[in-house]
Amino acid sequence: MSSSLTQVGRGIALPVAENRSPAGKSSLVIWALILVGALLRVIALGHKSFWLDEIASVAIARRPWPTLAHFLWHDEGNMALYYVLLKPWLHFGYREATVRLLSVLAGVVSIPLMYRLGARLLGTNAATLIATLLLALSTCAIAVSQEARAYSFLVLFVLLSSYLFVRVIEAPGYSLACAYAVVAGVTCYFHYFGVLVPAAHAVSLFALPAKRKPWTPLLLAWIIIALLAAPILWLMHAQDVGHISWLQPPSWLELYHLGVFLAANGGKAVGAVLLAIELVLAGCFIARLRMVWRERSDALLRWRYGLIASSVFTPILITLLVSIARPAFYHRFLIICLPGWLLMMADGLTQLRASAWRAAAVASVCALSLVTTVLWYRHASEDWRGAVKYLIANSAPEDRVLYYQPVGEFAGESYREWLQAPNTPKPKALGIKPANTDWQRDLGESPHVWLVLFRATPDDAEARAIERVLSERYVAGGTRDFPGVTVLEYSAR
Repeated sequence: MSSSLTQVGRGIALPVAENRSPAGKSSLVIWALILVGALLRVIALGHKSFWLDEIASVAIARRPWPTLAHFLWHDEGNMALYYVLLKPWLHFGYREATVRLLSVLAGVVSIPLMYRLGARLLGTNAATLIATLLLALSTCAIAVSQEARAYSFLVLFVLLSSYLFVRVIEAPGYSLACAYAVVAGVTCYFHYFGVLVPAAHAVSLFALPAKRKPWTPLLLAWIIIALLAAPILWLMHAQDVGHISWLQPPSWLELYHLGVFLAANGGKAVGAVLLAIELVLAGCFIARLRMVWRERSDALLRWRYGLIASSVFTPILITLLVSIARPAFYHRFLIICLPGWLLMMADGLTQLRASAWRAAAVASVCALSLVTTVLWYRHASEDWRGAVKYLIANSAPEDRVLYYQPVGEFAGESYREWLQAPNTPKPKALGIKPANTDWQRDLGESPHVWLVLFRATPDDAEARAIERVLSERYVAGGTRDFPGVTVLEYSAR
């Protein structure tokens, strides 16, 4: 490994890893992985309906700039930068594939960035290529690349900020430090949990001897990050947290959900098997980390392993501690751990000494990842598009559409606005809140009532009570079930 030492401020540059720019066969492999990753991210891109959070993304981004700015500052600043990027993107249209393509672009760019980061941290070309392969095939990464949400950009900026952080440590310089700080600060504007990314970087410095830490460039970077993150920290403190009031205190079950989310984007069968395999690989990585830590012969290698471990465990531990005061532990928020998790898997695979076992493990992880991806293509949590198209085709302007809950009214009527021609007469929509009977007076003499149930379980007392009230004036007709949404028709007696 070639090295060069450059003193900057009070810091001393660490030996820089050998230049591993993709060339020859490696370059072809990288381009092949980018192509495969892009293909997996565009397959069935518009097949599924928007779900509630995606509908919210589009609805927020459609607001006029002054209204959008007021909303982000006073109501919901999380994912602010994504909404700012999505707003001009909506000029291309509101079709599901068109809107989601923005996230696909971020997901595809993440693949070569993983190669660059892996080349700096994992050392061997084989481990780097495996890490890139794992990201290209990761169902978790593919899923967020097919959603109109900020998570794909969040992963991209975690990779980019981590890469720049490694560069700052290896070859300290003020330009690199400023670039790292800006990227790390911007990461916070794609998701509040982005503030944990520079925290994980800082924790990794405990693996470096004091004389090898570039204090002056790092201090400059931390000041810039603090200035950029200050508005986000204020919004986290000042804004209403009612939208995450559903979060429960951490539990072993939610830890399991985090594991299957990172391994396979969820699942009870294949996802659990893939998680079991990856936990074994994580054990191989940790065993290697312990060995490197004990040897203390290569400070840079120890720090690299420490950075990978910190990228996974620091955000989890901080979130668990914060949850003591206010529940904040939710698996999707911790997607910032995904790059570190995949780097752990890649290194764990290379620790398998027997080539046959290593090949079998790589093949198993890849095959199971493809299976979970196919399952993701087929699974739709909510089909608002199908439900709204059914209402448009069957309802009349004099009808009434009742949504249980009010959030269902937001989702259904937003979709109707995008799908139905402007100025087309439509039935009056009513959002029903539990224990509120105002909607009964608004029924009037409407000949048909359409009850849209969202997040209503079979034993939901409020939903059953609404059905009983309607049955007093109307005759129950057909029922159409869509994933996550049920539409019931009632005709006047």
